[in-house]
Amino acid sequence: MNKLLKLSLAVLLLASVIAWFQPNVLHNNTKYLHDVAAKFPALVSFFKWFHGSKGSTTSTDHSELKEPTSAPVEPTRVFTKEELANYKGENGGDIYLAIMGRVFDVTRGRDFYGPGGGYAFFSGVDGSRAFVTGDFKPEGLIDDITGLGSQDYIGLRDWLDFYTKDYEYIGKLQGLFFDADGKTTEYYHDAQQWIKEASSHKEDEDLFKEKFPMCNIEYKPEEGSRVWCSTKSGGIKRDWVGFPRSLYSADSKNIRCACAQEADLNDSLLKEYPNCPKDATSCMLPK
Repeated sequence: MNKLLKLSLAVLLLASVIAWFQPNVLHNNTKYLHDVAAKFPALVSFFKWFHGSKGSTTSTDHSELKEPTSAPVEPTRVFTKEELANYKGENGGDIYLAIMGRVFDVTRGRDFYGPGGGYAFFSGVDGSRAFVTGDFKPEGLIDDITGLGSQDYIGLRDWLDFYTKDYEYIGKLQGLFFDADGKTTEYYHDAQQWIKEASSHKEDEDLFKEKFPMCNIEYKPEEGSRVWCSTKSGGIKRDWVGFPRSLYSADSKNIRCACAQEADLNDSLLKEYPNCPKDATSCMLPK
């Protein structure tokens, strides 16, 4: 379909829906029009279809192979910390922030990152550590991420993914992660290893939770606590129920109720509950 025709249909469809549901919207700004359109799934799908056709050819041969898109170009600009500090959005200027040494242009998020915004403290600095510690004081807004926990490193990885997808990656910050030439430092590679190990550890934890899902539990003052297993206990959907057992951590510091399959009942980390039959799927805990 001709691009101009599709655009005309898109505008007509949007205007018709808005005129019917919210006629006053037509007098408001473009941003609000987009917000209204987003409330109608059919319209959202239509606009995705329209934008998806941008730059397409008139060919209808869908079997034609496309050339793979090239990897995004790595930015060459290197900021010093003093230079980055100039981009806090003051007087309507651009807003940049850094995370793990990568600088992103977040100007279009001025309401959040600009002066007075809820995340203004991240602007003009590399506050990597604060993204996961929540310490937004100057001494907490630092790029040093040494000694964080596994979940923190996973959180940093997710934050970096977020900025990479949602904002423009425009440069590197001279400091812990990159040198004055924009080359990676030893610290950069250490940080990558910490994140890799944390991700691997999380995968192991997830597999362990699937092997030994948590029990359901309830408490009644007159009866005490009861634990039991089901095919959905612990948030793990499965085709087996399991038997309630006390599950000890390797260092014996943490204990929780777990549902175990018959084949795993001899695991050294599992203990039977007193006065509860071995094949019971529900146990009353000692008061």
